[in-house]
Amino acid sequence: MIAGIILAAGESRRFPTQNKLLCEFVPGISILESVLLAFLQSEINNIVVVTGFDSPNIVEKINKRSSKHQTPVSTVFNDNYQSGGMSSSIITGLKAVINADAVLITPADIPLIPTSVINAMVSLYSRDSNNIIIPTFNNRRGHPILFKSTLFPEILLISEKHRGLKEITTKHREEIVYLPMQESGILKDLDTIKD
Repeated sequence: MIAGIILAAGESRRFPTQNKLLCEFVPGISILESVLLAFLQSEINNIVVVTGFDSPNIVEKINKRSSKHQTPVSTVFNDNYQSGGMSSSIITGLKAVINADAVLITPADIPLIPTSVINAMVSLYSRDSNNIIIPTFNNRRGHPILFKSTLFPEILLISEKHRGLKEITTKHREEIVYLPMQESGILKDLDTIKD
């Protein structure tokens, strides 16, 4: 089983008016829903969305969107989202899918990730069982990032103090397989209204 983890617990501090994840990105679809749809339409077997800030509204949006799809979607609340940073959300999400063979992890503010990229990563993993797969565009690393289950024990120990997942990708850099893609959307996160 290959699971997807979408990190949606952040406080949107650089979006002064509202939770950026709930902002309309294209007509009728929010930033969060854009990411969720890419995963729902992919070959991922299971999806977990990690919530924190504004959790009731996030969960409502997820339930409404996922009810029309067959892929199981669940939400888990990160009690430590305010002080633990993204690392705590990754750990919370991973615990919810700890029996998966591999996970694809992405922040929820990268709305242009195409389903084709996710499927290409799933296909490559299914063929070669790589420990880490990172999609790239013009030699720049993008999202999501795939981690094989053999790395889960190490991921469960990450912290913001030790650079989160970067600690894992640095330590295991020789095991990374880079997957060149033609989709620049894998690089584009939205942090501000200008973005």
